[in-house]
Amino acid sequence: MAPSAYTRVAALGATAAWYLGVYYASVPLSGRSRIRALSLLQRWSRRACRLLRLDVQVHGRPYAGPCVYVSNHRSYVDIPLLSAVLGVSFLSRADVAGWPIFGTVARAIGTVFVDREDPHARARAALALTRRSESIIVFPEGTTRAERLPCEFSRGLFRLLRHIELPLVPVTIRYSDRRVYWDDESTWAQHLRARVLDGPPITAAVHIREPLPVACCDAAVAASAVCQAIEEFGELVSPQDRRSADLSAGEHGHHRLGE
Repeated sequence: MAPSAYTRVAALGATAAWYLGVYYASVPLSGRSRIRALSLLQRWSRRACRLLRLDVQVHGRPYAGPCVYVSNHRSYVDIPLLSAVLGVSFLSRADVAGWPIFGTVARAIGTVFVDREDPHARARAALALTRRSESIIVFPEGTTRAERLPCEFSRGLFRLLRHIELPLVPVTIRYSDRRVYWDDESTWAQHLRARVLDGPPITAAVHIREPLPVACCDAAVAASAVCQAIEEFGELVSPQDRRSADLSAGEHGHHRLGE
């Protein structure tokens, strides 16, 4: 791995620790604030995308009100990518709460944790979601996938989502290189060093679709909507994507992150 890649890995960790320190330094004066934590995470995530050399293209615009963003899941890279674009918290598996730094950040931004081994966990998660008015991101596949299309979405998750009566907004993540995909065969740190940072820059496209009606809170309907961008544009982002998106920018609100 080139020295510049080592520098970027160090910068990712150092900036994450710095933003976390800024947040907790503000707590004695201003108290804990999920909104402030989310704002700081979004700022770090945008810096992380630059350090990861992601050229982020956004197709569509974030939903104006509270909603549930339903996304496919390719990699841990999806987390800073979606945080940079959407600036909202996540529904996550319970073990993430214990991860160093990541768990602390996840708790600060109001992540809702679900323990799949606990039969009462979904009920508690549903109660937590009904008590909040902010948007949240969910990955209905439950884990990262390397297949062309997402696997079957969790029906149990959608039974939980019916309780909160928020619109579902389909989101599709597409990368220009499959080396970003993470299949759990290596740790995320090993994968980051050996795959993500060892190669040319990567384009990441985030497609934000129109919301589905609350009555359409169904796993199959949501999966079909998330797959639509892959069926239309292909699994991987290509140089032709930018030109096609530019032609319809007025309708779909295509832009690069930061523009």
